[in-house]
Amino acid sequence: MSKQHLDALRSIAYFKSLDEAAFAEVVKHCAIREYGAQELIMGHTDLTFDVLFLLEGQARVSIYSADGQRVGFRDVAAGTIVGELSALDSQPRSASVECVERCVAAVMRQPHFHAAIANHPQFTMAVLKHLTGQVRVLTTRIFEFSTMAVRQRLRAELLRLAEAAARDKEQAVLSPAPKHAEFAARISTHREAVSREFAWLEAQGYVLKDGRALKIPSLERLRDLVHAEWQ
Repeated sequence: MSKQHLDALRSIAYFKSLDEAAFAEVVKHCAIREYGAQELIMGHTDLTFDVLFLLEGQARVSIYSADGQRVGFRDVAAGTIVGELSALDSQPRSASVECVERCVAAVMRQPHFHAAIANHPQFTMAVLKHLTGQVRVLTTRIFEFSTMAVRQRLRAELLRLAEAAARDKEQAVLSPAPKHAEFAARISTHREAVSREFAWLEAQGYVLKDGRALKIPSLERLRDLVHAEWQ
């Protein structure tokens, strides 16, 4: 494994707290693999149990219905673990993971993943924090799908993406911004409904289009809009 890949692994949560001996022990069981844009990393219901730590690129977690409709769960970027659920319970993959762009990942086989969890408490705690975070995200989504109209769900999703991109600033730029079809897949609606809502948000100055980018000039104003819907 190259120094670049070792450094990338060392920088992510699952490996950051390991001492040198533990780090060397765990990473010797990782193999580097590259994936092309649009390539399928793992398929829904596949009986494969490897764990991947994404080092470069961006991937998308989804499930497709029988008629081809995509339900989007989350985008994953460098530093993220994928495939951990099947590795833990040996059940079929719960969703598909596809590359949005070229990706590089460190692949760990299931037995070595189990050994890392059993032998290294810091590694275990990082996995548990990740799983806890996913439960919180899914809890929020269930609440939104059960109680919010499409416009409310879209605004809440836009705010989440904007806050993640802003990095503590009061303005945000999504570049490239998700397409309307991608927003629709994230919030369980159709593209036309998303397009209508974005037309309203743009007319009111909540968002500004700039080529493939989407600017949010005031996060505070967008937050106020979202929170007003919850009152």
